[in-house]
Amino acid sequence: MAPKFKFTPEHAKVILDLGKQGASQKMMFSTIGISRNTAERLKKDDPFFAETLDMAIVHAQSYWESMMLANVDNKNFN
Repeated sequence: MAPKFKFTPEHAKVILDLGKQGASQKMMFSTIGISRNTAERLKKDDPFFAETLDMAIVHAQSYWESMMLANVDNKNFN
């Protein structure tokens, strides 16, 4: 059995930085080396992870909303 994953402040920085770049949750999980199942467990068991992920998702959504607004007249923007 693999050792239990320990979410650290360094992992939090990576996730938040990726969120600010518009990354998906799965990109965030992959980058720090966890599965979706591990992320689900951490969301329940680790308030620091849960809050960090929530903030990263807010950053990602904000990134894509800003991109959409900046490209509202760009017919080539998909």
